[in-house]
Amino acid sequence: MDVVNENFYQLLPEIEQAIAECDFIAIDGEFTGLHNGTMVSIFDTAAQYYQKLRSNCMDFLMVQFGLCTVKYNAEKKKFTYRAYNFYTFPKPMSRYAPDCRFLCQSSSMEFLSNHNFDFNKLFKHGIPFLTVPDEQVLQNELLNRYKQNCLQAQTPSKVSECIPIPDNHKAEIETACEKVKELLESETISEVIIAEKTNSFVRKLIYQEVYNRYSDTKVSLQSRIVEDIGNVMVAFKGRTKLLMAQERMEREQIELEKAVGFSAVLKKIIASNKPIVGHNMTLDVCHMIHQFCLPLPSSYSDFQAMVKTISYRFLDTKYISGTEPLKGYFGSTVLNDLKKSLAEQCQNYTDLEPEVPEVGYSEDISKLHDAGYDAYLTSTVFVNLCNLYAKVKGIKEHISTDSSYLKQYENKLYMIRYNEDPCLNLNGPEPQLQRSHVYHITFPPEWKTIDITNIFSPFTNVFIKYINDTSAWVALRDGSQAKAMNKILPKLQALHKNIMLLPWSVYYKDTLTSNVPTATKRKISNCSSPPPKDNVDSSIAENSSDDGHTPEKIPRISRGRRVSKGGTISPILEGDESTELDADSSTVSNITDVDSKNNSVATPSYAQTLKTKKDADTAELKTIFPVASWD
Repeated sequence: MDVVNENFYQLLPEIEQAIAECDFIAIDGEFTGLHNGTMVSIFDTAAQYYQKLRSNCMDFLMVQFGLCTVKYNAEKKKFTYRAYNFYTFPKPMSRYAPDCRFLCQSSSMEFLSNHNFDFNKLFKHGIPFLTVPDEQVLQNELLNRYKQNCLQAQTPSKVSECIPIPDNHKAEIETACEKVKELLESETISEVIIAEKTNSFVRKLIYQEVYNRYSDTKVSLQSRIVEDIGNVMVAFKGRTKLLMAQERMEREQIELEKAVGFSAVLKKIIASNKPIVGHNMTLDVCHMIHQFCLPLPSSYSDFQAMVKTISYRFLDTKYISGTEPLKGYFGSTVLNDLKKSLAEQCQNYTDLEPEVPEVGYSEDISKLHDAGYDAYLTSTVFVNLCNLYAKVKGIKEHISTDSSYLKQYENKLYMIRYNEDPCLNLNGPEPQLQRSHVYHITFPPEWKTIDITNIFSPFTNVFIKYINDTSAWVALRDGSQAKAMNKILPKLQALHKNIMLLPWSVYYKDTLTSNVPTATKRKISNCSSPPPKDNVDSSIAENSSDDGHTPEKIPRISRGRRVSKGGTISPILEGDESTELDADSSTVSNITDVDSKNNSVATPSYAQTLKTKKDADTAELKTIFPVASWD
C-alpha cells in the first residue's frame, strides 16, 4: 500500500498497531544516490567502510521507505503480513521547519525512473520528517514564542511614534478600520477578515490604526495564511491576547506534529524493540537513522551503540545466504534470485499471506525496487531461509527471529569483502585483519589486466580490483608470499618507471599525511570528523595513521575493453566484477587471444613489450624467484 501525506495520519494508528503486534519487521529503502565520489573497497576495515558511507552517502535522500510487519500463527502454522510503501520528502510544513538540501546521482535517478518511480507523487505528496534534534529545536522555539506572546499579552500597550500612512495605502487602511467597527457593532459576528494579500508594512499600519482607534481589550488582530488567498488580517471580538497566544501555540503544535511526519513511525519501531530484517541493509540502516532519527556519529563504535538503540537484533538476508551453511545453495544472492532459488529448493516453501488485500502484494516482478514490495520480498526470503537452515541442520522446530539458531547472524550487516567475513559486525570490536598482502598500484591508462598480472608474475595467483582506469588494488592469494614481494618491491619499482606500487599500509599512510582535499558537493550536515583507528594486524598498524584516510575518489570510466571491467563499488553492489587470475603463461596467452579477437588493430601489450627488455634488474629478479616464468 502506498502511503503519502494525504493518507498518512489516517493510516498511522493502523501502522502503529501492526508494528506493536508483529513478530518481526522487514525494511527496504530507495535513494536519490549511492555514493558521492568515494568508493568503498573490498579491503576496507569496518571502521573505514562506515566512514565512507557516513561521509559520502548521507547527503542523498531516502525517498521511499518500505515496511513489512510479519506475524506467525503457531496454531495455523502460517505467516501473515502488512506491507506499506512510504514516500518520504522533507518539505517544510511551516515557516519554522528546516528547508533541507540533498544530492541526486544521475544513475540512481535513471534507475528509479526505469522502475516506474512516481516522482510527482514524491514531490507533491511526500511525507515530511524531522530528526530528533530538529524536532527539539522547533519545540523549544515554539515554547519561547508562547512565553513571549503571553508576556506581551499581560503588558499594557505602549504608545509609540505613529508611522505616517502613505497616500496609496490610506484607502486600504480605512477599509480595514471600517470592518473592525462593523465587527464591534455586530451582535452575531465574532471574527472577520479585514485585509487580504497584505505585506508586512501594511499589516503594521493596520495594527497601528486599529489599536489607536479601538481598545485592545475590545478587539484583537492576527495574521494568518489562508489557502488560495495568501496572508490575511483577521479581527476578533471579545478574545483576549492571552487566549489568542494559547490558540496560536496549539495551532503551531499541530503544525510541528505534521512536520515530524514519518519520523513518528521510526519512534514506534524503536519503542517496539522488534527484530529488524533487511537485504544488504547497511545503507538502509544508516539512512534510516540519519534521516529520521539522529545524525550518524563520527565514531564507528558510537555507531554500533546507536544502532542497538533502534533494535536489539538486525538480520541481513544477504549475509545469511552468503555464508555457511547456506552459501553453497545459491548461485546469486540478489533478492529476487534468492526467492526463485528458495522456491525451487525448499519442499516446505512458505508463502506469506496479507492480512487484508489492501496491504498485500501479488507476485508481480514489475514491482521490483518498489520499497514496500522489496520489504515484502525480504520477509518471504527470510522465512524460507530459516526453513532451509532448519532442513540443513535437521531442526524440527519452527525457527523464529528470536531463535538461538540465528545467533551467528545477529547484528551482522553485509559488506563487500575479499576472503573475509563479509559483514559490518555490530556486536563488538572487529578482529585484527591481514592487509600485508594487499598492494595499491597506479598505472598508465592504456594498460590491460595482463600488464598488471605480469608485474606480479613471480606469484602464482593474484586478485585485482580496479578503482578506476589508472589504479587498482591487487591482493596476493597466498598471503605468506607478502614478505618476498616486499623484498623485491624496490627492484620492481625501479624496473617499471611508469607505475607506482605501494603496500596497503604505506598507501594509507601517504594519503593521510598528504592532506589532499576531497572535492565534494555542499553537505546537509558536517561529516568531516576523522574516522577511528582501524583494527589491522601489527605489521600494518605500525605504518598506519589514526587520523583517517583518503580513499579512492574517481569512478572508473571505461576507455576500452579490459578483461576486468572493475567499475565502481557501491555499498549495495549485488555482483563483483573483480578479476582473480593465475599469473602464469597459459593465463597470459588466453587473455591476449581474447584481446586480439576484440580489437581491430592489434597493439602490443606492455607485457609483450617487456619480454624484449631483459636487463640486469630482470636477471636479478630471476635469481630471487628462479621458478617464475620470466622468459
